Amino acid sequence: MVLFGKLLYIDLSSSKHKVIEVKEEVIKYFIGGKGLGAYLLFKFLRKGVNPLGPDNVIMFLTGPLTGTPYPTSGRFVVVTKSPLTNLFLDSYVGGFLGPEIRRAGYDGIVITGKASSPVYIWIKNDSVEIRDASKLWGLEVSKAVKAIRRELRENVHVACIGPAGENLVRYASIVVDSDEDPWRAGVAGRGGAGAVMGSKNLKAIAIKGTKAIEIANKDKLKEIARKAFELLGSAKFLKVRRAIGTSFWVEPMNRFGILPTRNFSRGFMDNAVGLYGEYMRAFVKRSVTCYNCPVACGKILGSEFGDVKVEYECIALLGSNCLIDDVIKVARSVKLVNELGLDAISTGNVIAYVMELKELGIMRDEAIPSFGNIDGQLRLIKMIAYREGIGDLLAEGVARISRKFGGKAIDIAMHVKGMEIPGYEPRASWGMALAYATSDRGACHQRAWTTRAEIEGQLERFSTEGVAKFVKEVQDERAAAFSLIVCDFIPLYRPWEALSATVGIEFSEQDYLRVGERIWNLTRLFNIREMSISRKDDTLPPRVFNEPLPLPPNGKFYVRLRREVFERMLDEYYELRGWNHEGIPTKEKVRELNLDKLVPEVMSIIA
Repeated sequence: MVLFGKLLYIDLSSSKHKVIEVKEEVIKYFIGGKGLGAYLLFKFLRKGVNPLGPDNVIMFLTGPLTGTPYPTSGRFVVVTKSPLTNLFLDSYVGGFLGPEIRRAGYDGIVITGKASSPVYIWIKNDSVEIRDASKLWGLEVSKAVKAIRRELRENVHVACIGPAGENLVRYASIVVDSDEDPWRAGVAGRGGAGAVMGSKNLKAIAIKGTKAIEIANKDKLKEIARKAFELLGSAKFLKVRRAIGTSFWVEPMNRFGILPTRNFSRGFMDNAVGLYGEYMRAFVKRSVTCYNCPVACGKILGSEFGDVKVEYECIALLGSNCLIDDVIKVARSVKLVNELGLDAISTGNVIAYVMELKELGIMRDEAIPSFGNIDGQLRLIKMIAYREGIGDLLAEGVARISRKFGGKAIDIAMHVKGMEIPGYEPRASWGMALAYATSDRGACHQRAWTTRAEIEGQLERFSTEGVAKFVKEVQDERAAAFSLIVCDFIPLYRPWEALSATVGIEFSEQDYLRVGERIWNLTRLFNIREMSISRKDDTLPPRVFNEPLPLPPNGKFYVRLRREVFERMLDEYYELRGWNHEGIPTKEKVRELNLDKLVPEVMSIIA
């Protein structure tokens, strides 16, 4: 018997719930987390479902390693159809709620329907309650979390939306716990999962579990975990991450011209020392860690506006991209987006974008600040979350704003497939250019992060040599790892053996990587079904191809990513994937991965 696959299914429309068991065959071919989510989303949703309608599902899924002795096993994933992109969405969260789901006796929670009035879900082992949340509706995240804990008289872990989710901002986030907690809080930021919760009148999910997590071979897993911790202990770079967290990357990204600046019009910022990790270190109040993680990379800054964890992506998009030059100023914005429940990456992109549109005379609203104006940025964040004034348009995201104005506005709209680009300039990192273009949820750095390989020489910078192979292989490996689920910040020790010991199904390394490839093809097929995704969509903003990028230190030298060069990389990528020239998986590839048997509906998509 496989020891994974028990799901709690909740229908908010009927206020009913039940337990469903996933078949062993599904676990064998898709594992859990991302893979299980891709399979279930394909099965549960009919084509064309409105992401903000009651028929969309939102899933909180763990992986077989979640809550186990394997290092960094505290993560879970939120899977749904994105209201920002209309594509497959998986957004990952650290902290402690993932293990709590498993200790409550479940491997995931699937939610559908819509409550008639605001509610929150309270799960304590076998007890499942749908409770009134009318007094919580409208509260900022930390206030709502505290109110729920007071009502339950339990120090529970809580996944909660803020006003942005309630107001259906298309890039609203789900925040888990609070930076004021002694443990690490988390955010399911990308793609608007918070808006999906809001559309269901679901304010929060509170969970408490006291059950033991079943493991097929405890002794084997403990031994693998011991060796995995030894590997972590010998990794020198993790000591740097423990010291200053992800903010370490701000300085090298700026030095190499990869740091998004002024709405991606350049890749470095003059006088950026106020954003560097070593500068931020002076303001760190404490470090926080996720469940069973020795790294403790979360850095909490303390100030008069409260405790807040600041990461690289926040610094890049709310900082340099908007020409905000001090991490303490950035921290104010991060605190606000977390309290209101907004994705920091998309929010920083949107604000920088409209700052430039105003400079160009395309937008003229007085509420739009100039670059570098932190007070204006804070004001605009609130307007977005509450959809006030111009904030109502900005809440729709960069792609929809650009379509309203057309012309030059489209050229400088920095998104892929509707999702705003993260903190790595694609003209300065050609691997990221291909990774963004081919990501299954729109522009994403987590599917294949090539930047380190490029600046350290594993891949040659400003060359296409080996890029397609690197991106494809990392995407497959990450899809498998995100199905376990483990952190993407650490080197993994024989994860397929850990998986075998946990669930009781034998996996070889080849089996494990083949699962990743299978998942990647299934999410592609889902996106084809929903939005007819093809080569026309696997591209980058016109600015990337049309404008040369000034390089540091003084901007006298430039780099260009020519469209024909990018297209050659894309051709090679498609060939390696077994997809046709338009980026559609071939019938041969689908059959090779057994998707025709596991998800027979896919054959009609590629017919």
